[in-house]
Amino acid sequence: MSYRPLFYTLICLSVLLSCKKDKNIIEENSAFFGGEIINPSSNYIILYKSSDIVDTVYLDSKNRFKYNFKNFESGLYNFYDGKESQAFLIQPEDSIMIRVNTMEFDESLVFSGIGEKENNYLMELFLETEKQEQEVLEISQLEPKEFDKKLCDIRKIKLERLKAFSLKYNTSELFNLFANANIDYNYYYSKEAYPFINYSKNESEIFDNLPANFFDFRKDIDYNNNTLRDYRPYVSFLRFHFNNIALQEHFKHSEDDTYNNQSLDYNLDKLTLIEEKITDTFIKNRLLYYNMIKFINVSKRVDDFDTLLASFQEKSTNKEQKTKANLLVNSYKLLKPGQMIPDLIVIDKDEVTHHLKDIINKPTLIYFWDVADRYHLKVCHERAKNLQNKYPEFDFIAISINAISSREQGEVLKRHRLGHINEYHFKNVTKAIENLSIKPINKVFIVDKDAKIVNPKANMFDITIENEMLALINR
Repeated sequence: MSYRPLFYTLICLSVLLSCKKDKNIIEENSAFFGGEIINPSSNYIILYKSSDIVDTVYLDSKNRFKYNFKNFESGLYNFYDGKESQAFLIQPEDSIMIRVNTMEFDESLVFSGIGEKENNYLMELFLETEKQEQEVLEISQLEPKEFDKKLCDIRKIKLERLKAFSLKYNTSELFNLFANANIDYNYYYSKEAYPFINYSKNESEIFDNLPANFFDFRKDIDYNNNTLRDYRPYVSFLRFHFNNIALQEHFKHSEDDTYNNQSLDYNLDKLTLIEEKITDTFIKNRLLYYNMIKFINVSKRVDDFDTLLASFQEKSTNKEQKTKANLLVNSYKLLKPGQMIPDLIVIDKDEVTHHLKDIINKPTLIYFWDVADRYHLKVCHERAKNLQNKYPEFDFIAISINAISSREQGEVLKRHRLGHINEYHFKNVTKAIENLSIKPINKVFIVDKDAKIVNPKANMFDITIENEMLALINR
């Protein structure tokens, strides 16, 4: 016998009684959100909409929480437990309870109460799409017409199921918008991804051999849907879509026939198309910034940065993003291969301070970790240990990017059963992140024995890193 339904009923009853006792009756343009976090990553959750934090809600002694939304805007919100986040749809008069186990975050998340059916449906769509990724990858090796037919069948089944669900439960317009967007934009995404996933030819040949109507869905794209602006399927699609149409444009006036995300001309085409097609200021600025930062983080041609930065500065109207992009470009100019690693102060396990360059006396790989990213913390140390065994000629330095003490750092490492050799943290975290442009967190520096930069954008999990290490050893 399952006690889960009874458990949810008791929680809902206790919440309703509590609300009645406290006279917090759900009123017009207000709603309730609460629940239980099993194996919590912290003692609170953060509620946010878009990039704006709504509130921080603390867990009680039983790892439960409750929050009343008042005079709020209906839509998708997110809750973040310190490790992972997930979206939920909330509208006036909803009373939503969640139960989630952080050990299996998405798979264990269940909604109950007023608004449960719509949220559980959106969650099932999310999980179903994740499970179908391998299937879509496999059918992407088929010829275009056969691929298109199978992909259309997947979409058709989802739309029919959604129609039946909407009729049965008389779902809200807002739910219908998000549910249909999930199905449509994931379908569009797979269509856009086809030329990049199909291994039979290069991208230029694939584009040339596609049926004339293959991209007909593009006429249905809403580039300026402010309601969907933070919805993952919509955001992911727009990013891939502009990669694609910029590549098609790039092929028209270049001799290239394969995708190269480090091509300056290709990235300039992308910024131009974003400006031409999008009028919504938020969506346009975010896409411009995303592609500007993406180029800076992958390109090794520092001399191209100023050209793309000038194009970005001309098109963006977001002053904060323009300032960040400018700072990032200036930081990378100081991180050219051959330059000395920036003179930053690091602190060891005994609280002794060192200049970063002074602890380097042989070829070294410097990697970073964040307390909040437990998965990366574990795998980066495992990968470093593996590489250390294979290449004893190298030193490996791990640096936390958290503002913590040596004792706290040691406790984190001990809790995850990791060693404490060559482990440091920064004296000034903000300055270090800015000077070393530590974003994304998996970025790695390869430096020589004199602390001169060989590669400021290496990746421990890329198969090419061992070739770079061997080249340095044999230099």
